[in-house]
Amino acid sequence: MKIEVIIEEQPLAFIRRQSPDARKSLRTAIHDIERGAAFPEPLEDELEGFYKVRVENCRLILKHETGGTAPLFKVVFAERRSVVYEIFHQIIGLE
Repeated sequence: MKIEVIIEEQPLAFIRRQSPDARKSLRTAIHDIERGAAFPEPLEDELEGFYKVRVENCRLILKHETGGTAPLFKVVFAERRSVVYEIFHQIIGLE
């Protein structure tokens, strides 16, 4: 089953700033989701409703959207693993 993945501006800018190898790994992870070869892991507690994808030392945060004919994930945030959740909490107003 084909899954649609939309990448918002912040994650797109983050991916573009990475080294060529890291960019390739991030793109591969997104394409794996689109093909149904991988599925994002659900987050828990106050981040319930969001999903994560681990790619080397980076994390992609996704939100499942309804509508259309195919399942849809929106990549809403991306950052290095060491700071991703702290910054994302601030952005969505949990801190």
